Amino acid sequence: MSKIRVLITDGMAKEGAEILKSNSQFEVDLRKSTSADELAGIIANYECIVIRSATTLTKELIEKATSMKLIVRAGAGVDNIDVPTATAKKISVMNTASANSLAAAEQTIALMFSMLRQIPQASASLREGKWEREAYKGYEATGKTMAVLGLGNIGRIVAEKAIGLGMKVVGYDPMIKSMSQVPGKLSKMLEDFTLVTSLDEAVKAANIISVHVPKNKDTSNLINGDRIGQMKDKGFIINCSRGGIVDEKAVIAALDSGKLAGAAFDVYDKEPPVFPNPLFTHPKIACAPHLGASTFEAQDRVALTAAAQMIGFFIKGEKMGVINLI
Repeated sequence: MSKIRVLITDGMAKEGAEILKSNSQFEVDLRKSTSADELAGIIANYECIVIRSATTLTKELIEKATSMKLIVRAGAGVDNIDVPTATAKKISVMNTASANSLAAAEQTIALMFSMLRQIPQASASLREGKWEREAYKGYEATGKTMAVLGLGNIGRIVAEKAIGLGMKVVGYDPMIKSMSQVPGKLSKMLEDFTLVTSLDEAVKAANIISVHVPKNKDTSNLINGDRIGQMKDKGFIINCSRGGIVDEKAVIAALDSGKLAGAAFDVYDKEPPVFPNPLFTHPKIACAPHLGASTFEAQDRVALTAAAQMIGFFIKGEKMGVINLI
């Protein structure tokens, strides 16, 4: 019986990779990075591919994957995979949706405080030998209202942690119509959590908007100039979801006009971004290079989850984590 050939294009934590390598039914090609041109020349050789955000599986690449049975996104978002093409070719697509949720939620909260208290800017000032306490007067999180857009795994955790910090949370998710559908502890936090059924209602209530929705044609520029205009004055926006969901130019314009008091980005329209980039030099923006899932713990969970799902798929006939119907 021939082995199941697996290509890992963007690296994998040791624990998950070792599980696959130690299984006699798999032949694993583990690479730290793989260019699109290189991938085009080798993708036909594999039954399974494991990618992270650095690899994009376009229609053209998937059409070259003539032996492919399974695409694994080691993470939550699948916007870097042409899922319709994979489905048409009867290739299952799975993700590890919850494995990095805690890390991404904690990154959101970390960026919120960095934004409110201007921690990166103040730290950079000290590195330059300056002592500018008055220049970096910030804002408190307690008592603010956060609009959490998207109440999936990450959004739910962000909402719970925000409430724990003494904030009020307004939640919006087009898939959730009543409190009986609200996940986790939120359904019991009625004093501090309000579910709304329209995006505009959430935006108008917000001091801080935190975005946790998938990237697609309906969510591109979801937070644009018009919606920023609906926010309370001196508001804040955080994007730890996907680049392009928040209109970067509109945010800069709102910061310059004084409508917004701050913003924070972990994801960008183009990744890696083009330098110089006005987001990275703006005095009211806190930025990080897409570190939402970049914790040792999350990467271990993602790798172990992906390995277990692949073994389940090929050996046990399970489809845990598969997002398309074949």
